[in-house]
Amino acid sequence: MGRKKTYTVSGVILILLGIAIASYPVLGYYFSTYAKSPHAVLKPGNNFVYAGYLTGGNLGLVIYNITYVGNNRFRVKFDLYNITGRNVTVIYFTGITNPGKIIGNPKLILDKTLILNESDPLIKTLFPKDSVTVYALNHSKTTKLTIRTIPFSSDFSPNSIGFPYIYGPDLPGPLVKYADKVAYYRATDSYFARTLEVIGPNAPLRYPSMVDGMPTHVPIGVTPEQLDLPELIPQKLISKEGWNYIESSYPTVTILGLLRTNVQPAYQDWMGALKYSFVQYSAPVDYILILMGIVLLILTGRFV
Repeated sequence: MGRKKTYTVSGVILILLGIAIASYPVLGYYFSTYAKSPHAVLKPGNNFVYAGYLTGGNLGLVIYNITYVGNNRFRVKFDLYNITGRNVTVIYFTGITNPGKIIGNPKLILDKTLILNESDPLIKTLFPKDSVTVYALNHSKTTKLTIRTIPFSSDFSPNSIGFPYIYGPDLPGPLVKYADKVAYYRATDSYFARTLEVIGPNAPLRYPSMVDGMPTHVPIGVTPEQLDLPELIPQKLISKEGWNYIESSYPTVTILGLLRTNVQPAYQDWMGALKYSFVQYSAPVDYILILMGIVLLILTGRFV
């Protein structure tokens, strides 16, 4: 009976240990970060920092440091850097414990601070309520945001923003792939941008295909105007630095991404995270422990 009890207890412990290892990333994130963090955009002091590269002529780096100050107003500190010939890398990793960072020594050439309200194009683009406007050439489409299912419906970042659902523009199938990098997280009161594929005016194709009023085979995203670039960057600086993009008077930002924030997305895929952890993140350690536990429980049947 002593050996049977030992096998039974050991088997149960191994199974529970396997389950605990797979569950730890989810439970650890929930109790260490999610439960202690704000989940709303419109709360005074909440901060969002976005970074993106300027292209067209010289290469630059833009930083939007945005803080909600109350009364439907946002303080936007805009920094512009020249990184031509410099080894500068932006690591997009959001969160409290592992914030995004910039490696290198970019040269600051412009900083500007504005107070913007919710109706400003930049604020509406970064923090939409339920819909976004995407552009392709001279066409635009306003559409609702829906949970993105292809290729992934959520992120898996237990050290930063957890396992939030990813939302994208609700576009027809043939258009979805062209707006792949227009993605958002959802807070309790609105969405906030995860990444934005920022597309400036481009030379139109001779024979573009049209789907649901939008051309295909061309980049789809947001415009410089939506990011307030005409207001933030003086024209004389653009001319001096040689920034212009084909037919545009303003440079184009490519892949504007969330660098860091103190806000944790409210809508998290908890069950999906547990499943992913079991089959990918913690595997095969959890599988081995659970299998060993099952084997020990089966062996207890030999000690009747």
